[in-house]
Amino acid sequence: MNITVDSRGRNARRIETRIREIGDHAGRLAARHIGGRVPAVDILITDGGGMAAARQRADLALAGHTTWRRRAFDRAVGHWHSRHACAVTTLTSAGALVAINEAMHRDLQELDRTLIHELGHTIQLNAPGARDQHIAYLRQQYGITPHSKTDQREYERLIDIREQQAANLENLARQLPNH
Repeated sequence: MNITVDSRGRNARRIETRIREIGDHAGRLAARHIGGRVPAVDILITDGGGMAAARQRADLALAGHTTWRRRAFDRAVGHWHSRHACAVTTLTSAGALVAINEAMHRDLQELDRTLIHELGHTIQLNAPGARDQHIAYLRQQYGITPHSKTDQREYERLIDIREQQAANLENLARQLPNH
């Protein structure tokens, strides 16, 4: 795991230290429970705005070129959602990016639950066929390649299932050292 700190908050160094301490163990727990492997993961510790911007950069790098209006709209929606989000996971060309909102993690036990949850998403998104399926969804969301409403609803149902599966992983955080 490659960890980058892009936050000036007091909590950032403490979060970085905790992720270095438990990251590999949390990844093994998630992989054992889901059945897969943890890909190459870049972890970014930032604020809500940085989280939204990092997600958009990674998504557009995979989805391709889109209009400036679509990018601006996505940026505005992303910033709005990221203000109260603990973290976000998306694909990168080399694996996955987990952006963690430093302001939402005053408690390290909450960080443990968030980390194992997001590592679960990295495993889900890098399963066989899942990468291509997610990139196709991104292309549809950015208006690059249109899809039918049925395909969109089907993929959004899969997102809900993955979210529930990752939420179920949060109980495994109790198995992490010093939780």
